[in-house]
Amino acid sequence: MIPTRATTAIEKFLSTLRSEATHRQRRAFLSEYVDWVASYRQCGVSKVTTRNLLDEENALAWLAAAHRGTTRRRPGLAGPTAPASANSMAARTSSVNVFSRWCGHPLDLVPPSPEFAARLTPTEAHRTLRLLSGHHPAGMTEAAWERSVALVALAVCSGYGIAALHPLRLADLDLERSLPQARVAGEWFPVDAVSRAALARWRTTHQALTAGHLKVLQGGDVEELWVTTAPGRPRGGRAAPPAGLPAAVRTLEAAHRKLTSLALGAPLLIEQFCPVLDDAG
Repeated sequence: MIPTRATTAIEKFLSTLRSEATHRQRRAFLSEYVDWVASYRQCGVSKVTTRNLLDEENALAWLAAAHRGTTRRRPGLAGPTAPASANSMAARTSSVNVFSRWCGHPLDLVPPSPEFAARLTPTEAHRTLRLLSGHHPAGMTEAAWERSVALVALAVCSGYGIAALHPLRLADLDLERSLPQARVAGEWFPVDAVSRAALARWRTTHQALTAGHLKVLQGGDVEELWVTTAPGRPRGGRAAPPAGLPAAVRTLEAAHRKLTSLALGAPLLIEQFCPVLDDAG
């Protein structure tokens, strides 16, 4: 039986999702939808019903508001009220479509066609990696810079984006062999000299950041490759978590956006470093 309260139904729906990234995305957009309905109806979030979310007119009105940028919670690169991108609108539409199907009342709204950012050629990707690796930009901590460069190095070497790179563990790096390699999505890829240096540098910093966590983690090492480089924020009266704990996707993406903005003058997506073939290739 589908719960009447929208927030309860969403929690039950989210519990059926296996992918952390999908879970996070669906939660964000469905929560935005609930907030919009609450504002539109001038009631509290707890008063929003599942039926409200399954109303096609409500869904279309929310999507229209989101497209105008009026539901934006964080300032984007083009300002706090910039129109939403086609990709985020497609994700919003998909979220409400999947949720409505789970509720047994499919809306089948038509999503916009996705937009794909231009990718670098292999030559451009390696040259940009070399540039990023050799210059620590002012305004970014050294550890965050090292982590972001290592992330770019793996994107360049493997051709995989953040979804495949985020779950990596220390055991996925084999840098001591004569031909260094890294394992992404179950496959081993050769690592060039620039990438090896960037990965080795980050691994050393990783060890320094996580050295004091044996007791914190009840005797366990931090095996995740990507860890935080600064203490987190205290929440709910609890002490701030220390640096060196597993980093979230959004943490990696924010640091990468900052690195490319500072070093290149414009932000690039991690996926843009997954090279396409040269025209002559």
